[in-house]
Amino acid sequence: MRTKHKLEYALLRSVIFFLNLLPVQAILFLCSTIGSFAWVVFPFRLRVAYKNLSTVFPELDHRAKLKLMRKVYLQFTRTFGLVFILHRKKLLTIIENAEITGLDELQEALQQGKGVILTTIHGSWFEAYFAWFNLKNLPTSLIYQKQSNPLSDQFFVQQRCRYGTSLQHLSSYDGMKVYEQALHDNRLLIVSLDQSYTNRGVIIPFFNTPLACAKGAPILHLRTGAPVFTSVYYMDKGKLHIDFARVNLPSYTETNEESIKDIATRSIQSYEPFIRKYPEQWFSLFHRLWGKKDYPPVKRSLTDIFL
Repeated sequence: MRTKHKLEYALLRSVIFFLNLLPVQAILFLCSTIGSFAWVVFPFRLRVAYKNLSTVFPELDHRAKLKLMRKVYLQFTRTFGLVFILHRKKLLTIIENAEITGLDELQEALQQGKGVILTTIHGSWFEAYFAWFNLKNLPTSLIYQKQSNPLSDQFFVQQRCRYGTSLQHLSSYDGMKVYEQALHDNRLLIVSLDQSYTNRGVIIPFFNTPLACAKGAPILHLRTGAPVFTSVYYMDKGKLHIDFARVNLPSYTETNEESIKDIATRSIQSYEPFIRKYPEQWFSLFHRLWGKKDYPPVKRSLTDIFL
């Protein structure tokens, strides 16, 4: 175990210990203050987030984009504060009382015995989303990217197990056979679509801009016949929502690039209305989705900063 990993983990646990000494409202205030400070002094990945926001909202002028960006930073820091206190009774109550849409259709799909390919995108309330599957005891497998620090990775995996053990963690390096086995075992297989796979992805339009989308979900559908669903999770007026919806797909006669591209396109474009409605809750605004380069500086006046 590297000394660096031990020090990082010690810092993480210290932050968690400190936060848990505070009431929830104080934590939200502290995180909002940090978000405001970051927006004014050190707006991390501002170039990336601004360009992504411009792709999602090409009709907005510069000032309107910056005004929305400020909300994004505040939401970003609040989320990290809440991740560490999700076990609190108040937060647990929010998850237990979540408003769910499309659950009946999802459960009917599981009755076919082929599992379900449950696509999603990176939202702010991802830990609450994962916790919900454990609380409901739904057989679920999550394809996730392990953190470079094994101690931190183990901590977050164990934290999700506070709510149950039905959520199985599969590494993004495990391979297709492992994912097919999860579907064969009639499980929900959570697959994130909003990542850029420059060397391995299939090029599809996302907000009218080419995106190198992962091929995994389409290939799994073509190989297993498992239905494909979308899922989003978000806060609206103080209430957690989780929405499931089936992706309407035609019958494909062969596994080829055209079929893969069609499935990926139908799946990811279903998320566009949601992202436009709740952009501040979309974490991938900070990811280099549409290329690794060409992120020009973002000019901000004092008026823009303190809108």
